[in-house]
Amino acid sequence: MANGPELSLLWSEEFADHHGGEVLEDIWNFDIGDGASAGLVGWGNNELEYYTKDSVSINGDLVISAERLTPDSGLSCYYGPAQWKSGKIHTAGKIGFKHGRIEIKAKMPSGVGTWPALWLLGANLLDGVAWPHCGEIDILENTGAHPFQVQGTIHGDGYFGENGLTKIIQSPTALSSDFHTYSINWTPDAIEWFFDDLCYNTINRADVETQGKPWPFNQEFYLIMNLAIGGWFAGDVDPELKSAELHIASISYYSLDGVGELILH
Repeated sequence: MANGPELSLLWSEEFADHHGGEVLEDIWNFDIGDGASAGLVGWGNNELEYYTKDSVSINGDLVISAERLTPDSGLSCYYGPAQWKSGKIHTAGKIGFKHGRIEIKAKMPSGVGTWPALWLLGANLLDGVAWPHCGEIDILENTGAHPFQVQGTIHGDGYFGENGLTKIIQSPTALSSDFHTYSINWTPDAIEWFFDDLCYNTINRADVETQGKPWPFNQEFYLIMNLAIGGWFAGDVDPELKSAELHIASISYYSLDGVGELILH
């Protein structure tokens, strides 16, 4: 970030020294189940996991653990007995972010069929504005089938799903081999994506709006972190895979040259 904007820390979570190992529920919500109760069977993506609260823990890092289940686990999904359980947490209705820099230091899981994601959704989703109109910012998505792949994307009305505005680069080493910092610099007129100190993608508001498409990114968003299994994006799951872990060491949120607002509910 040499010669970059002036950063001022507004909020952080450092999981190495953390409140007796408890996930703070005044910050984080837990999604539970297969999405059916939210009207998103398979979480809208044909995913295989059943999200549980006990799949998220703090042990030096925040750890989201995916585990293959036996048919007698007692958890039922839209397709029958749940094949996997995993974890998903988010800050909706508790902490919001509007512009600024978000940095997440994380180590990806390994295994074909894993789908970790660090991402943001427009908070107006909570008021009934449907996806993709609410906007989505993917700080990082990865799949175990592409262990070197770093991908940052935005979704909005007219550019969502497979048509999201995105860029992919390749890491020299597998993302599961070590911690990396995944970040965005988010201003009213642009979003930049960083892999460690490398800025690898910039999307400008003017370029989107010139195509007649909206820019829904000048409002409050909330943060989501999850480890999905299978689904259309991740593809088939390695039948030999039994478990996987997404590790998050820290999250930091800064203003950029004074631009950035932490919203506490």
